[in-house]
Amino acid sequence: MSTPTSPATCGSAAAASATVALVVIDVQNDYCHPDGVFAAAGLRVAGLDGLVERINALVAAARSGGRPVVWVRMEWPDDDSVGLLAERSPFLRERGLRRGTWGAEPVAGLDVRPGDHVVVKPRFSAFHRTSLDDLLARLAVDTLVMAGVRTDFCVESTVRDAFFRDLRVVVARDAVAGYVEELHAASLRLMGTVFAEVVGGGQAAGLLAGGPGPDPSHERSRTGAAGRSDAR
Repeated sequence: MSTPTSPATCGSAAAASATVALVVIDVQNDYCHPDGVFAAAGLRVAGLDGLVERINALVAAARSGGRPVVWVRMEWPDDDSVGLLAERSPFLRERGLRRGTWGAEPVAGLDVRPGDHVVVKPRFSAFHRTSLDDLLARLAVDTLVMAGVRTDFCVESTVRDAFFRDLRVVVARDAVAGYVEELHAASLRLMGTVFAEVVGGGQAAGLLAGGPGPDPSHERSRTGAAGRSDAR
């Protein structure tokens, strides 16, 4: 895998056709696994095996289309690095998502391969104090297909920051997950107003494999006048 500080490999087929990249957010043991610290605090991802399967389908589509795959993970080197989040989520004060631990590793079963890109972040957004901006510029990426967890925190924060950078974003609604269904659904609706196109996994996979992008007029017709995306 590319390290967060290493130059991207721009001579590859992936770089040559890269206007679209798959970005997978925080599918890590502490966030998602039943033995992780979030589950111990009562925050559980339902249907994890299915989520992994749907994310892997997007990964396979990206590989078939020669698109870059970027794995983003939250990680802290020590307790002090957690910052204000340790106040808001006290169970993270002394454990969880620490560098070099099982909890910071990707969930088993994800199709992570050498040659994929890895971005390590200290806060919810994958753009905050990371190498993601530079990586996307080197790969000539202007459109992101987004998957991962948590829909209403890290995924939405990254989607908003991408929009602020004039990057187009497509969120695969069945390849993102949260802990609270109402917040997950509300986040999909909100992102679908102006920040992103929220589409089914098949349409996202088609884009990654080299097909046309989502049709905004079709999405608007499904969301209604208020621009609210179908969160199913």
